[in-house]
Amino acid sequence: MKKTLLALALASVSVTAAADSLIYGGLQAGSADYAGDSSTVYGAHIGTGILPFIGLEMGAWNLGSYHNVDVTSVNFAVKPSIDFGPLHVYGKAGLHSWDMSGGYNDDGVDPFFGLGIEYNILPMFTVGAGYNNFTVGNENIDFASVNLTVHFL
Repeated sequence: MKKTLLALALASVSVTAAADSLIYGGLQAGSADYAGDSSTVYGAHIGTGILPFIGLEMGAWNLGSYHNVDVTSVNFAVKPSIDFGPLHVYGKAGLHSWDMSGGYNDDGVDPFFGLGIEYNILPMFTVGAGYNNFTVGNENIDFASVNLTVHFL
């Protein structure tokens, strides 16, 4: 019985530690809406948990194609978070540099924010879902996404 309790305690510590890892990276995909049109979005992110409750994250997104215009983004965010055992809840806010190309060309730097939740499925891997809102000019691209993240350190 003591060995079982010890194993459970060690497993819960390793699960919690993975969510606040020093270096992590992952992929995400979802469905977005922009100016009344829908598209598939996908991206990649890399980050660091500099303190137990706050991290820094960079990402690159293909924010979709709308009315023959492709939108891409590179972003940087501050990411506060809290862990409840294997459950990792976070918010993020920052700036993103976006680019529109195709039938209409434009670019700029605007704010974005997101909220999400991840669950630790293996010691180094989390799966999750999130909501993101990227301001692009005078409009917003809102989308829900799913992600897979690998926690390296």
